[in-house]
Amino acid sequence: MQNQSNAPFPFMQLPPELRDMVYENLLEDPHYPPPRPCPKTRGPSWLSSMAQLGSGSSTDTETTSHKSNFLFLASKQIYAEYMDLMCKKTTFHMTVAPHNYTPPAAPAEEEEDIWQISPQVLKKMKRCDIKLVTTSTMLGVSDPRNMKPEEWALARQMRRQLSEVENISELNLHVKAIGDPLWNPLWVWYHATEALREMGSSSDHGNEYVKVDVVDGELGSVASSGSGPSGPSGPQFNRITFSLDMWSPGENYLMRDRTNNNQWAWWCLKGHCVGQVGPELTVRQFCSWLYDCPTCYSEENDDDK
Repeated sequence: MQNQSNAPFPFMQLPPELRDMVYENLLEDPHYPPPRPCPKTRGPSWLSSMAQLGSGSSTDTETTSHKSNFLFLASKQIYAEYMDLMCKKTTFHMTVAPHNYTPPAAPAEEEEDIWQISPQVLKKMKRCDIKLVTTSTMLGVSDPRNMKPEEWALARQMRRQLSEVENISELNLHVKAIGDPLWNPLWVWYHATEALREMGSSSDHGNEYVKVDVVDGELGSVASSGSGPSGPSGPQFNRITFSLDMWSPGENYLMRDRTNNNQWAWWCLKGHCVGQVGPELTVRQFCSWLYDCPTCYSEENDDDK
């Protein structure tokens, strides 16, 4: 009787449906790179909690600690079953930021992966949010006004690695610009949009891009430059949002319009469709759509009457 009680539980003999129910209790959204651990605070536990509340670290996904699920080291079968369920049920969070990305100094370095994630996982994942936190250094140029989207090494690296993605149902991009006194953060939003919004679509044409011509020394106009270097097209983004590292009134965002053949359209924060995006998007048009919403403007005028 005693020997029976010490015998390991026959977990693998359970039906797959019951094993999945166990795995679901252990699921959490994966982050690449992994979140930074919370700094340890010396002193009483209540003091540590107050310090976290004061710093806001308890709500910061980049500093949230996660416990390891050592159960998945038990066997290859358990690991495979859990990973399969994780790819189906969770949202992958993949970040590109100064702490995990350095612009390549040579063309050969562009072949290096940004995220340490296996191609097998990329093929299986269903939902993914990509956060692009960009500084002026990460653009790789001294003057973004003269930069062509196809020249951005970071965008090429992202497209190359994302070309492994096959079965995704939702892929979103958030572009956060880190302010710099020497350049307008609107440029990184624009270049990210033009380099990535048509990825995986029929209008991509082998990584076709546009070129920027400087006008008035500030913002540029756009003209078609033909096809850029051919490369992997990758999956389609569903939504592109924008933010700054400082206060802003709230930027409009790009999302595919299901009522219009899944074409890109601008939307305000209240969910109004601001306007459709054509095949060519000039810098001036991009800037004008960022904060404009005729519907909100009309509603505000009605309230003032």
